[in-house]
Amino acid sequence: MQQTSEQTGNQRTTWHPKFHFFKDGHWVNDPNGLFYFDNTYHLFFQLNPDNTVWGNIHWGHAVSTDLMHWEHKPTALFAEPDGLGYIFSGGAVVDHHNASGFAKQGEIPIIATFTQHSKAEVQVQSMAYSLDGGATFTMYEHNPVLPNPGLKDFRDPKVVWFAQDQVWIKAVVAGQCVHFYRSSDLRSWQKVSEFGQGYGAHGGVWECPDLFPLTCSNTGRELWVLLISINPGGPNGGSATQYFIGHFDGQHFKPLDNETRWLDYGTDCYAGITWDNTPQINTQRTYIAWMSNWLYANKTPDNSWRGAMTLPRTLKLAQKGQGYVLDTTPAVSFASSNWPVADVVNEHKAIALPDVYSMHFALENNGAVTTLSFSNDLNEQFIVTIDLQNKQIVADRTQAGYQDNGFAIKASMPLSLTEGEPVQIALYMDTCSFELFVADVGCFTMLLFPNASLNQLAINTNSKSANINNLQIKKIDDLAL
Repeated sequence: MQQTSEQTGNQRTTWHPKFHFFKDGHWVNDPNGLFYFDNTYHLFFQLNPDNTVWGNIHWGHAVSTDLMHWEHKPTALFAEPDGLGYIFSGGAVVDHHNASGFAKQGEIPIIATFTQHSKAEVQVQSMAYSLDGGATFTMYEHNPVLPNPGLKDFRDPKVVWFAQDQVWIKAVVAGQCVHFYRSSDLRSWQKVSEFGQGYGAHGGVWECPDLFPLTCSNTGRELWVLLISINPGGPNGGSATQYFIGHFDGQHFKPLDNETRWLDYGTDCYAGITWDNTPQINTQRTYIAWMSNWLYANKTPDNSWRGAMTLPRTLKLAQKGQGYVLDTTPAVSFASSNWPVADVVNEHKAIALPDVYSMHFALENNGAVTTLSFSNDLNEQFIVTIDLQNKQIVADRTQAGYQDNGFAIKASMPLSLTEGEPVQIALYMDTCSFELFVADVGCFTMLLFPNASLNQLAINTNSKSANINNLQIKKIDDLAL
């Protein structure tokens, strides 16, 4: 059961999320093994069962029917410190045709693919299978299925079905590139190509690849998307996720261009992957990421837990100018209640806010600069500046409470706007996080650790007339996570 954030007087002592996934008393990082089966979403994740800092990594497990209410399940995959090693990141697929051969008649196997990291820091690719819908897994007796080719960083396998050739494709990161493998049975793999040299950002090690096709609903064109997390080297420091859009022929991935695109410009959206076997998977993928950054992940101020997930998100392929981008929107709709805002926007008065909430509004695309100042009675504030003149959003958490370990920064996100079209904004404020979505443009995620709720909002603009329209604030009901 989820706990509320405790306060002593006006000072907060815990920052338990109220509508984001986390596991109290434990360390959590990368989402793993995501699949949808029998009307249930399965979320596996990097878990330290013994502490609230990274180490002794297993696969935790939780399930949900709506991506909002999660039920924690027993540990799914256990570390083998005296064997092949700890259970690092990877994916899972629903093997409908039993290509793996693990199932008996009438059974559908779930195949988990993951990296094992030994005490000697050798990384190999292993697999496990489930014959009960993901409730329990059996380790494959002939692991590893891919030995280490002599590389320090060789990890995070993610598998996808390539329908044209009726084969499975596995993407594995290797240093600062991706190796692609093919298999007909998920057991034996043949390397077919590499991708990465000369493309994208290379400020750090590549991690957590995800390769999948998407069809654009507007144009009907199918293209392939490759997600790559990188640490360090993000646009605002530390960890981040870039993506490429292009063609995949079953062996080689070829991007449409050499532009570096970021899936989220905030500091705290990393190592995300998508669910396998979801409805409408040809036109949209369901995505979730770890909501933290390796710059400070082990040092955030709440010792009772560490590591949460972003909101689940829907990724769609969208045409933008002469090219294509990923359009990202929340994949959930929370139970909520309207919050009174009256005419305070036009009067430039402060708005009292609930502790956790969503906010939606439209900005006239008139070149104005609009500042949202979220504050509390302790004079802490988090400032978001939407600068349509310079086409950027700047988020400043340097005065928002916790500031240690490189946390006190300003982060920015460019805005690619359509002339004459209003700018549609949706934002979500939880106990310790802020997520902002700009329709058809991008998203922005940041952790925040204020010492009391940021429950006051001042809106200012350099425009003579108010340029915020249709402001709606909704109090989000608590969820049991």
